[in-house]
Amino acid sequence: MPGGAAHRLTVTAGGTRIALPASGVAEVIRAPRITRVPSGPPCLLGVTHLRGTVLPVVSLSRLLAAGNPAGSTERVVVLHRDPRIGLAVDSVEALQAIEGAGPAPADGRLQLDETGARWLDLDTALQERFAALRGFVRTAQDRAEVRAVVGGEVQESAFLAFTLADQDYALRLDAVAEVLALPSALAALPHTDKVLLGVFSFRDKVLPAIALRALLGLPERRTHGAERAVIIRIGGDRLALVVDRISGILRAAPDRIGPAPSLFNSGAGEARVDAVLRLADGRGLVAILAPERVLADERVARLMAAHHGEEESMSGMAATAARERFVVIRLGREVYGLPIGAVDEVTRLPETLSRLPKAPAYVQGVMNLRGRVIPVIDQRQRFAVAVDAAPAAATDARVVVITIGAQQVGFAVDAVTRILEVEASTLLPAPPLSDGGALFDRAVPLERDGDLILLIDPTALLNRAESDLLRDLAAFGPS
Repeated sequence: MPGGAAHRLTVTAGGTRIALPASGVAEVIRAPRITRVPSGPPCLLGVTHLRGTVLPVVSLSRLLAAGNPAGSTERVVVLHRDPRIGLAVDSVEALQAIEGAGPAPADGRLQLDETGARWLDLDTALQERFAALRGFVRTAQDRAEVRAVVGGEVQESAFLAFTLADQDYALRLDAVAEVLALPSALAALPHTDKVLLGVFSFRDKVLPAIALRALLGLPERRTHGAERAVIIRIGGDRLALVVDRISGILRAAPDRIGPAPSLFNSGAGEARVDAVLRLADGRGLVAILAPERVLADERVARLMAAHHGEEESMSGMAATAARERFVVIRLGREVYGLPIGAVDEVTRLPETLSRLPKAPAYVQGVMNLRGRVIPVIDQRQRFAVAVDAAPAAATDARVVVITIGAQQVGFAVDAVTRILEVEASTLLPAPPLSDGGALFDRAVPLERDGDLILLIDPTALLNRAESDLLRDLAAFGPS
């Protein structure tokens, strides 16, 4: 009431002391892990996961003045509004009750000094900098339409390609649930065949890690540390197949897939190889493994017997929940996700690309993909990856190929790190914080609190790439 005590939270940002009405503050948290949002306004540090929501984190010092540094971000003040927003501040000084302060200012106004002579209209400042916040909401129906477009006309079979002892192998993509780095701590079991490397905990389950090299009779790997665990699902069973390295995602027309010659199924690897895929341009053959035959191996079947009852009950529960899979890409120090259904292929970045005369700098060149010439766009430039971010190793760099309608584009990324499968109900809506539209429409909260993987809307990614490319090429005029 007038003349009573009003509570103010005093913070510092960019050398300025700011008072916020305590009634507008939901909580104050320690600086969390923040995921950067490419193409966002300079004041946006990124987003974080806070108890089931994607929280945008804005630098208060940059909001006060565009040229201000972001500061050390010791604390984040979470404002009590819908949707909630976090203000990154240098420090929190005090919560005080000020006698005779009069009516509390509106939650959208921040007092910039103790006299009340200067004020920041927070709502106006946010609207000016976040034009994308006005009016865009992507619905479930929108996403269903996108999935129909990206998956409607695909007549080819999809495979996850990997290497074992410098040989190329593949599994049907629909049999692969996830791909992740092999956990460093595997629990060894006594009196087991060398085909079982151990077991590890994964999403409240215990999964066996099967050495695919041993299963196929290939020599053991001398060095360890970079292996990947390919989690496959066969009926009610799941297990992890350990491979040397993931090569990418392949798609092939039926006429390039044929039965495996008997040579592939001789020796210790008998009956594991189901078919062979002939790569384009005479680049060799890829042996396609049959997941059912892997599970039918006597050694694997014996190992799975102890887990079968638990796995069957767990899979029965999971079958009732809709699940989605995503390809996780790395750009600099950040990771982002793409719906796996939108990805045509993931292939190595060629050592040389054919340059386009007068093309924009973000177009690295063009590549030949099974007879089609497609532009390759440098996503490090498009996502404004910091210059001090570690560049991709030559063996890790990949091109993610996406097609929507008649448009096909390759996006060069630093690496493809994993395939992630999550329950659709755990996905969070992402606020449209990028300039020029909602490039990210959802987010996956990871097990560690505060960690998020922003999910790229493939339609927005292609539309932006296509429109910018046409605009920039037209700007050069005729050759």
